[in-house]
Amino acid sequence: MNLYTEPEDAGNEYRKEIMAQFNAMIRRERRKADTRRKRFFRPDLSSVEAYAESVEDYRRQFKAMLGWPLTLDDPPARPKVRRKFVAEDDLGRITRLWIETLPGVETYGLLFIPPGDGPHPLVISQHGGGGTPEYCSSFFPCWNYNDMTRRVQQRGVAVFAPQLMVWAGCNHNTLDTQLKQLGGSWAAFETLRLRRCLDYLTRRKDIDGERVGMIGLSWGSFNTLVAAAVDTRIKSALASCFFNNRKIYGCSADVWFNSAGMLLDAETAGLVCPRRLCIEVGKVDTLFSVRHTRPEARKVQKLYDDLGISGEFLYNEHEGGHELDTRDGAIEFMCDGLRKD
Repeated sequence: MNLYTEPEDAGNEYRKEIMAQFNAMIRRERRKADTRRKRFFRPDLSSVEAYAESVEDYRRQFKAMLGWPLTLDDPPARPKVRRKFVAEDDLGRITRLWIETLPGVETYGLLFIPPGDGPHPLVISQHGGGGTPEYCSSFFPCWNYNDMTRRVQQRGVAVFAPQLMVWAGCNHNTLDTQLKQLGGSWAAFETLRLRRCLDYLTRRKDIDGERVGMIGLSWGSFNTLVAAAVDTRIKSALASCFFNNRKIYGCSADVWFNSAGMLLDAETAGLVCPRRLCIEVGKVDTLFSVRHTRPEARKVQKLYDDLGISGEFLYNEHEGGHELDTRDGAIEFMCDGLRKD
């Protein structure tokens, strides 16, 4: 039998054509989504109070977009906690905690309490991908956290460093897929975990629940931005080396349904406003280009400027790469937002 044949790569030109059509479609639809997003996110800029009230509906929609378990009602009971004393050093006491998040699910972390009775302000110190609470807390040498937890603690602040579920063997995109099948997302799960930790921590006698901040690097920065957008108990936040143009940098775990038409990074930061916020980026970061961060940060700066509270927002570029700034300016800015008037 004589059948027609072609070289095995004959279909490649047709693949390229299909891909070109798809990419053109995405560009067209993204332009439309940009228009929808600008029309969607229109908070009241007439005053700080009006702004704060107007973003509450956006916050509810944001939580709905992230999904389960963030959409659950807040439980009335204080979470159950397991504790294990670690050590006491020149900066205070260190305790390992396991805080009940959902039935049968705990959040593990390290709690650092400065000397004295307090109540002390509290900062959540969130590591990034592949990290641990021990790693970002300088229990052993690490390069990119640059003593993140301890630099905050040195300022008389209690610090809780929780374990983020993103490490080798615990792929956050896989978790995100599993949670999206259940109507949720990895971002919703991690944010719910932080909220339950705050339910416990802010009720401790040695912690001032009215003075809560959060700092994070890389994936910890993503979680800082999302948690601060969702939970207004976080009064001051420092998000280092993640905030960017999500249409250029995006994966399953850091985007949600219809986000391009509603809320991307700049609008999510808008849900933190009018509270204190620092966006930080390294000029030679090889993961997230500062070139794409700058225009998104300008959008956030304009919100604070229009409200007459420019001093509550800081955009910080440093000379390093994918790491926390070794200078103290951004950390001081965040901690200043937690000091009593």
